[in-house]
Amino acid sequence: MFKKIVSLILCICLVAVMALSLTACKGDKSNEYPVTIGDVTIQDEPLNIVVLSDCFADIVSYIGYDVKMVGRSVEIDQEFLSVVPLVGTASAPNTEAIISSETDLVITEQALPENVTATLTDAGVQVLTLKKPTSFEELSSLYVNLGTVLGGNVTGKEKGKNAYDELTGTMSDFKNAIPSNVVKTACYLYFNENYELCTLTSGSIEHEFFSYCGAINVFDDQETELVDLELLKISTPTYIFYDDEAVLTYLSNDSELANMSALSNGNTMQVKKTQFSRMGTTYEELIYKMIEFMFIEEATADEATPDSIDETVQLTSENTTVIAE
Repeated sequence: MFKKIVSLILCICLVAVMALSLTACKGDKSNEYPVTIGDVTIQDEPLNIVVLSDCFADIVSYIGYDVKMVGRSVEIDQEFLSVVPLVGTASAPNTEAIISSETDLVITEQALPENVTATLTDAGVQVLTLKKPTSFEELSSLYVNLGTVLGGNVTGKEKGKNAYDELTGTMSDFKNAIPSNVVKTACYLYFNENYELCTLTSGSIEHEFFSYCGAINVFDDQETELVDLELLKISTPTYIFYDDEAVLTYLSNDSELANMSALSNGNTMQVKKTQFSRMGTTYEELIYKMIEFMFIEEATADEATPDSIDETVQLTSENTTVIAE
């Protein structure tokens, strides 16, 4: 009899524990949504999304929510997102394609035309316009906001925060793997719409990311985008990263600039300026490739990976200045 009573009590306790667990789970779930970002409130977790910004798409992918993407604008041409269907341009998306994809949410960087927003809203599709980050603080907030929108106030927010920490931590690991007694100089060059030679300006997020490549930026204190050609001639960077071939043609046609060691030794690498706007998966890949180009000898994509950079970094003797200890 005593054993039966004890068994009964244990069963009652087990049921109570299970009930509490289920209640807790439901409670946690209910804390996820609604999510409010700015003046937009999202009641339920978006299952299908369309992204109209290459910057945001890169971050969505890095956080791990690219599986939700059912549409992208043509500006999003990252190879790892090529399987996602196109839905027009960022400024003039195809509303029929978006609606037919059964998307719940459109995430955009620029405000859409009123008629486009109205058509989507009438079809039950929400539109969320976010600001492109200009600082690491804003980038951190963007990661958290996108994570929260796509995964909830608890789960998504944590995923966004962890992804940002992983990105900056990984890039710091890349840079720290380079011996401190090795110094290389570099710069990034591109043409603006007026065909003027430009570089990354001090204080911009692009300038900060460039610093992770491990080389000294000869335009480290640049306050305006326009390049001082005299400074470029004097500094003679040993590595030049450029936006398009027109930059190399311009440099080669100048008798003084053509003698820079970066050009004479072939130490130039094309990096499209759009890549500096893709602050997630692309950034991590880009920084590693730049470090590999300058510091890793005889490395291949299979042999040298972000996880093994500490073991594979080998210093090249060409165009390398070693500081005496």
